[in-house]
Amino acid sequence: MFYKHWEKLALALTAFLGVSCSSDAEPMYGCNSSICYNSTTETPSGKIIDIVECDSRSKFLRHPKLYYEDPEVRDMIDQEPFFYENAPLPNEPCGSSNCKFIGEKICYDASYNDESGNVHSYNNCVATVDCPEKK
Repeated sequence: MFYKHWEKLALALTAFLGVSCSSDAEPMYGCNSSICYNSTTETPSGKIIDIVECDSRSKFLRHPKLYYEDPEVRDMIDQEPFFYENAPLPNEPCGSSNCKFIGEKICYDASYNDESGNVHSYNNCVATVDCPEKK
């Protein structure tokens, strides 16, 4: 099996090492913090919701509670590939470098389906993410 694909494997390995060893290339693994800003978006029915937009083209709800409470928001987020219910965590390696948590933590009931289709419910508490306004 290995002999059938050794040329492709060798080529991929050479490309990976070549790119990762150049001095001006960004790493091909891991993640970087994003610069994010407070913004708003409109749902299909015209409701304005507060979001966080990042320089990585990703959009997030400022607080994930809305995802679990409003089916229209949940459908909108589930249909957009770069829109997520959980905002990037401030000062985390893959989070936002210019945002912070504000206010008291807001608790809400959430659920998810595992690979077998079983529903798991839990209570989640998280503060709202606040970022600067984009200039």
